[in-house]
Amino acid sequence: MAGNLTPSAAASGVAERPGTPETVDVAVNIFAKPFQTALSLLSLLKHSGEHVGVIWLQFEPYGSRYDAIAPYYIAHYLRERLGERCRVFQPDFWLAREAVDPARLGDAAYRSGIRYQYAFERSQSRKLFLMHNDVLVLRDILGAMLREMGEAFAVGLLGQCWNCPAHREELTREVMGCAACGPLSYADFQPGYAALRSLYTLARQRGIFVRPYDKGFADIFERRPWPLPECRINEWACLLDLEKTRPHCAPFGPSFPPGAFQQCGSACLDISVPWFRDMHALGLRARHFELQSYLKHWVGTGNKSPRRYALAEANALKLLRRHYPEYLQWLAEKSGQVFLSEPKDSDD
Repeated sequence: MAGNLTPSAAASGVAERPGTPETVDVAVNIFAKPFQTALSLLSLLKHSGEHVGVIWLQFEPYGSRYDAIAPYYIAHYLRERLGERCRVFQPDFWLAREAVDPARLGDAAYRSGIRYQYAFERSQSRKLFLMHNDVLVLRDILGAMLREMGEAFAVGLLGQCWNCPAHREELTREVMGCAACGPLSYADFQPGYAALRSLYTLARQRGIFVRPYDKGFADIFERRPWPLPECRINEWACLLDLEKTRPHCAPFGPSFPPGAFQQCGSACLDISVPWFRDMHALGLRARHFELQSYLKHWVGTGNKSPRRYALAEANALKLLRRHYPEYLQWLAEKSGQVFLSEPKDSDD
């Protein structure tokens, strides 16, 4: 892995020479998941290390009671190997899944509790890669995204279509007389406010799940019905253009930053949806990128589903044993615990 950890031109402040790989900064928001976090970062460095500039690790100020070790070990490991190319920050606030209060965005201490915000404000890179701490990178995702980005303000898996009534053709045909929306056609699917409300109403009548955003439509979508409530670049792995977007976002401009949730009636628009909508209001466009062959994303939370969390951590540990034993050897030396050997009763 050492060959992938060479300091980048962007990180050192030196202009890139012709023919050298383009580098981007990486922002990871961390709530617990010590083994999944390590696997996420080490697999990114293995496959896309030549494109990695500075890694910004933003730790939530609370952990999980299900953790075998503290989540900070991977930060110490990367600091030893990357030096100043690994930056670590922990805010005083934990916003979790709460909507951002626009009136408090001028308060730096409050604003720093927004996911990815520390890197978003401070990165010196032209582009920033947002990544969850529960992924496994399989191929050079950064190189591929850089090639595909073009003039887009962001590139990644577009839309939470599985929650959106516009993704159901039986609904769009009845309400609008057109085909369903999708990641590649989202820019052309621009219903008016009445049609958007009808899509949600009809979905409820048919027993189709939709999130209750329509209960707060009048405050947000009546004046600007597009992009739709489930439209976003999914931030578990996406590349955004800082030069195009950052000047417009808090604290530099009036728009929501990419890590913000926004209140919509009784619910919150999901993370990055408000930012996605604000960027489109400026005339910018995003680009869809299929992730399946580049990255695996799984979910395991420490506060709502302890069994899934434990299984995800155990799976990550198995993969670390298989692919990154040098990290587990270092971890054993630092923590006094042994992680390299499988438990005797393991069925793997």
